[in-house]
Amino acid sequence: MSEGGMESGEKQAVSEEYAAKAETMKNKANEFFKSQRYQEAIEWYSKAIDLDPSIAVYYGNRSFAHLKMESYGYALSDATTALDIDRTYIKGYYRRASANMALGKFKKALTDFEAVKKARPKDQDAVNKYNQCNKIVHQQAFAKAIAVESSKKSVAESINLDTMVVEETYEGPRWEEGEMAVEFMTGLLDWLKEEKKLHRKYAYKILLRSKEIFEAQPSLVAVSIPDSSDRFTVCGDIHGQFYDLLNIFTLNGLPSQDNPYLFNGDFVDRGSFSVEVILSLLGFKVLYPDHFFMSRGNHESINMNQMYGFEGEVRAKYSQQMWDLFTEIFNWLPLAHLLQSRVLVTHGGLFSRDGVKVSELVDIDRNRQPPEEGLMC
Repeated sequence: MSEGGMESGEKQAVSEEYAAKAETMKNKANEFFKSQRYQEAIEWYSKAIDLDPSIAVYYGNRSFAHLKMESYGYALSDATTALDIDRTYIKGYYRRASANMALGKFKKALTDFEAVKKARPKDQDAVNKYNQCNKIVHQQAFAKAIAVESSKKSVAESINLDTMVVEETYEGPRWEEGEMAVEFMTGLLDWLKEEKKLHRKYAYKILLRSKEIFEAQPSLVAVSIPDSSDRFTVCGDIHGQFYDLLNIFTLNGLPSQDNPYLFNGDFVDRGSFSVEVILSLLGFKVLYPDHFFMSRGNHESINMNQMYGFEGEVRAKYSQQMWDLFTEIFNWLPLAHLLQSRVLVTHGGLFSRDGVKVSELVDIDRNRQPPEEGLMC
């Protein structure tokens, strides 16, 4: 019962003893939640649900904890169960809307946000979320209405590095001619660590070269790990935490041919140093194209970047043009990696249908924004 809950409309008699124990466990879960120990909160909410699966709030609270863990599928399931139990439970609509929004299902999210707004018209957060979601739905509808075959000129084609002058006063790392060198990347990390900005010419150079590399890769990249290699490191979400990234490299070593990495999506948003994170990761991709890998996450998309801060950060630190180029690069990021023909690594989780074959992943046309259905979704 801990993740599934009751069937819609099902009622279950619970003794006063079990109900009291469940409430105690819920309160303990709340304390873990307040301490940002979300996994432990989930465990205790689950214990409360096992004892008394008739309380909508228990599912709603666990849904909120799942949202904090970015387990959006579980969050959606719990919020839906909460509403099956109690259709008047307003937080259930809010949780379900938040989960659907994170999953890119904006029309479904809008319906629930509208319900919250009607129930609580003075709740400014609910109003803001409704307006934000409504704007995205209208943008998607407009984009679909004016969509044409990809005749739009690539932003990358409009960029001329030769016209970009590096001022003599610039003291940061330089990449003038030839292939990127290790010294450039170590210098870049040191420069960014001091919260200084990489010159736009070198930033664009990293972006343009990485785009070429990603364009040449399939949607699913097969990675061979030599028998002589004693490590292959897979890292989860960085979310703009540049100093966490530096700490990973301090603990585990810088990327190299002998120390390969795969970063599995969600490089940007939330944190304040998304630009620094993504430039560092793309730089290592350029330096070690066959030993450094990057998968696309749900935050490598326009709507997420607009909601969670990356677009604004790029525009503040560089320009609108660079933001547009990032969007093009994100569209070309591989969706999954297959390590040694044995381990599948993808940001998105399990598929909505059984029997998915590796060949289907290879053939996905990924150069687009995430759709609302299908394997890429």
